[in-house]
Amino acid sequence: MDTAIWIIIAVIAVIAVLALVLLLLRQRKARRRVQAEQIRQNASQQVSTVRHREAVAEEADARARQAKAEADAKAAEAKRLQEQARHHQGHAAESRHEVESEFARADKLDPDVRRTGDGHEGHDPAGQGRHEDQQQPGVGGHRPDPRSHVDPRRDQTPPNAR
Repeated sequence: MDTAIWIIIAVIAVIAVLALVLLLLRQRKARRRVQAEQIRQNASQQVSTVRHREAVAEEADARARQAKAEADAKAAEAKRLQEQARHHQGHAAESRHEVESEFARADKLDPDVRRTGDGHEGHDPAGQGRHEDQQQPGVGGHRPDPRSHVDPRRDQTPPNAR
């Protein structure tokens, strides 16, 4: 009989161990469920924060796209203005050439402008190129004094070069 008691004690011990293991497994599952629920609650609380951050990011992206569009528009405007400036500079250069041609023509016609040996022109400071029949300036004559003549070509620097 002694063996039967030991067998019964062993079976009871195995059942107790199995019951203890099952109890521990159930408690572990319950703890995991609680922990999972806490994580879900925590995550659901962060959803609003994430949505807010996404909205801020979308707004920043929209502002960046708008700024880029404005920059592109300004670049196009700058390019258009630069083309317009080139066009005006071309016209100004043509006008300058025409004016200089007119000055050269006037210098060729003006008897007070003498030509030097190297082809340069200048005003006759002493009035030596004058004819005797010319009237003196300031005495009812129509011609200005060539010595007081201010050549407008002296200050012909383009406005953007000043």
